[in-house]
Amino acid sequence: MIKLNKRISRVSYATIREAGKDRDIVIEIEPPGLVFFRAKGCKRRYGLPANALYMVCLKAHVESERAAKRKLKKTKKRG
Repeated sequence: MIKLNKRISRVSYATIREAGKDRDIVIEIEPPGLVFFRAKGCKRRYGLPANALYMVCLKAHVESERAAKRKLKKTKKRG
């Protein structure tokens, strides 16, 4: 893999309702490991360091696994 030396911007397929319109989400990655999100056509950016974003994704994954496990356990109790 190549280290990030310059800013990269990409438009995702995901959309969000912002400023009264459905807009594509733009993802920007900047050195030294900052990740920003914004609605296409809007200036306001929301960002996190890459390691914090990784932890957010990890926690969401763990929580979804726990929820699936609870649902399975609940269905076993009933049946």
